[in-house]
Amino acid sequence: MIVALAPALPLHEAGKYVAGAYVVLFVIVLIYVAIMAVRLSRIERELGELLELAGGDRQPPHAGGEPDDTRGTIAGRVGSTGIDSPESAARTESTLA
Repeated sequence: MIVALAPALPLHEAGKYVAGAYVVLFVIVLIYVAIMAVRLSRIERELGELLELAGGDRQPPHAGGEPDDTRGTIAGRVGSTGIDSPESAARTESTLA
């Protein structure tokens, strides 16, 4: 094998190659993140255009203002499941013991 015939690098020379490998890896990850950011911004822009075409007077859920329905919020779930009730507190204490 050719690999077995190659001499081992002294440690003072190998440090440059290890640092170079980390720099190359960092640059590749940075390029990947930049490509994903460009794709995400393009998808968000196209989604906004589709929302305008679908119904220009409606706002997306994240567009501000308070929601009319609280079932999706934590407060709505706590109130609807009865977590605040003494019965649920007793059940919790009995399961913890």
